[in-house]
Amino acid sequence: MSSRTKLTYFTQKLDGKKPKRENPDEVLAFWQNAPAGRYRHDISKPRKAKSKKQLGAIFGHEFNSIIAQANEKAIDVSDLLVFLIDGNIPKGQGLTQGFLHELAYVICPTTDEDGRRVTLSKMDTQQASALFEGLRTILAPLGIVVPDPDPDFKEKKDD
Repeated sequence: MSSRTKLTYFTQKLDGKKPKRENPDEVLAFWQNAPAGRYRHDISKPRKAKSKKQLGAIFGHEFNSIIAQANEKAIDVSDLLVFLIDGNIPKGQGLTQGFLHELAYVICPTTDEDGRRVTLSKMDTQQASALFEGLRTILAPLGIVVPDPDPDFKEKKDD
């Protein structure tokens, strides 16, 4: 993937040989067209994807077993959250957008007709309104006011 400000390329190192870039022409073209400035180079070895057997063990067996046991003991999400909050969780961690997204999807779930989670980018107006109302209701006792969505937020962000 290449643009004027971002380039992703892959290399492979074989024992006893210098690494060879897969697309040296793309790298050269990037540097010729990139604007002046500082760039960060990240080199990492990607992790091998989990096998179907590993995923089956995690999502098929373990998760289903946990859910079945929780249902048997009448443990719901609120019980689990209270347990976690009272437990040894690191304190003082700042909130992030990613955390709030995940929290919203858990405490104000929105699903499609097949029961799959719908993220905010895919929600219709009614679903998004329900999500915001749910957040308002949950956060109000903490004194946090969730304002109405501002359709002009992008223009204001640049100010």
